[in-house]
Amino acid sequence: MTTSPTTSTPTRPSRALAWVVLVAAIVQVVTPAVQALGDLGAPPSSQGDDLLITPSGYTFSIWSLVYLLTIAYAIAVLVKRATGTVASGRLLGDLALLYLGASLWIVASAFEWSWITAVILLVMVVIAVDAAHVAAARTPDTEAPTWLTRLARATTGLYAGWVTAAGGLNVCTALVADGDFDGMETSWQVWALALVALVAVGFSALIGGSIAYAAALVWALVGVVVAVRDTSAALVATAVVAAIAIVAVNALLLLRRRSRT
Repeated sequence: MTTSPTTSTPTRPSRALAWVVLVAAIVQVVTPAVQALGDLGAPPSSQGDDLLITPSGYTFSIWSLVYLLTIAYAIAVLVKRATGTVASGRLLGDLALLYLGASLWIVASAFEWSWITAVILLVMVVIAVDAAHVAAARTPDTEAPTWLTRLARATTGLYAGWVTAAGGLNVCTALVADGDFDGMETSWQVWALALVALVAVGFSALIGGSIAYAAALVWALVGVVVAVRDTSAALVATAVVAAIAIVAVNALLLLRRRSRT
């Protein structure tokens, strides 16, 4: 995941793989809808109910935007026969695995398999960050329209940012489910937020800076602030500092990248 795309010339995406990505994107949207309508277990948004650092419910509406972008991008790839990157196969492979993993995550969450859910999501984080890394490469596909490259970066960055936050939350949920930690205790959740922020900063460096990645994480952290504003000043302060640090790091990375072009 840490290596940069090595090719400097664009490769045309496999039409078959592009179709797989579109189908997987649709399946990841349909799966939670079927789960909710059929009342087939608990939705992922309820998995952190026993945690102080679970973002306020409204923040989970970001999935609607994420799903919309994934389908729009998949359609754009098929129509334009390009991904906006020079590593089309790698990017589309990441996206296919990511979207299928999202469906599997919903199923595991419905059965309340806490650690399986967390592991699936952590694997998704790695794949999503790699996809964002490929999309953010300094050598985009110059033969593709600029908007397609921007759409690729927005889609992958937003997805990666949100699952980074969700991954941390799911691990904490699994720890509470095992009885190892008290979900209403503040001190360890302050450290958990700080650790997620450090991981996010590291991933930001791997991606090379992403407005969308930072925005998704800040959205989650604002949700945490809203959730704990009347409960813990320490958690509010940690979330605010984390948000500032993530924005600052990504801004610096983007400025540095632009200064080299």
